[in-house]
Amino acid sequence: MTKLTGQCLCGDVKFAASGDIAMQGNCHCTDCRQSSGSAFATLVFMGKNAVEIKGALKTFDHVVDSGGTLTKSFCPNCGSQLFTANRARPNMLGIRAGTLNEHEEVKPQFNVYASSKMACTHLDPDIPAFDKMPG
Repeated sequence: MTKLTGQCLCGDVKFAASGDIAMQGNCHCTDCRQSSGSAFATLVFMGKNAVEIKGALKTFDHVVDSGGTLTKSFCPNCGSQLFTANRARPNMLGIRAGTLNEHEEVKPQFNVYASSKMACTHLDPDIPAFDKMPG
């Protein structure tokens, strides 16, 4: 069982998670790049019920290229993006890896939307890369 903790930049939103990590990955899609302001987003996925959140969140819903709806949750004070939820997987929560205190637990298992990655981004050849979302 993994225990994770984290917070936003200003500390108004904190979280603790305890349970199994379902999967971890890097997403290079345009939406993740634009919403994070970085070359890609690294997400750690856990069961939604395993994550306890303290503090108010603001959300933004958007439709992705698969036609699904994602919800980004962020701190209304500092704007730090903390979580991603997919309506197609209502029991799963993606935690933004940069908000975690336990950095050693972040071990991405795959890259998705590698076809959309920035040219300057080098992919680890030991991690599978998919042009789109597999499955």
